[in-house]
Amino acid sequence: MDGEFLLTLAEIAVALAGFAGLIVAISGRRGSSVDEARLNLQLLKNVLGASFMAAAFALLPVALLSMGTDPKSAWRGSAGVLAAALPLYMYRTVLPALAGYRALGRTAPLSYRTNIAIGLIFSGALALCAGGVLPSSTYLPAVLFLVYGAAFSFVRVFVSVGRDAAV
Repeated sequence: MDGEFLLTLAEIAVALAGFAGLIVAISGRRGSSVDEARLNLQLLKNVLGASFMAAAFALLPVALLSMGTDPKSAWRGSAGVLAAALPLYMYRTVLPALAGYRALGRTAPLSYRTNIAIGLIFSGALALCAGGVLPSSTYLPAVLFLVYGAAFSFVRVFVSVGRDAAV
């Protein structure tokens, strides 16, 4: 697989995290209720978490390969670690965002539930990849899903800034 592509994904993920932090820092977030502030903080955590996971898991197989690990083991090992980390990440970030929407009396976007389902499907596929049932190419779409998750969360942060400014 192409290490350059994975390095590019890592760069994109880190850029999303940086821009989200800048947006939140510049916006000031005045006039928000406590529940709104909590949700906004959780949305920022989602961007940062997805961005750093995408960067780390884009770099993991590259690092393993550069240390001399045979390619089959590098890809399967990376897939196994990501298969375990992905549900934990969703539990720690996406589910609290859903609770934040409920606390505000708002319906969480359907896309959150959809993203949870897609993430769980990827986690299962990665476990099969780690076990040798699916090819190592299964790993790339899973890392792309993390970059997508970071971009999705970035848009949520950006939209929440606009909502606060309109209040």
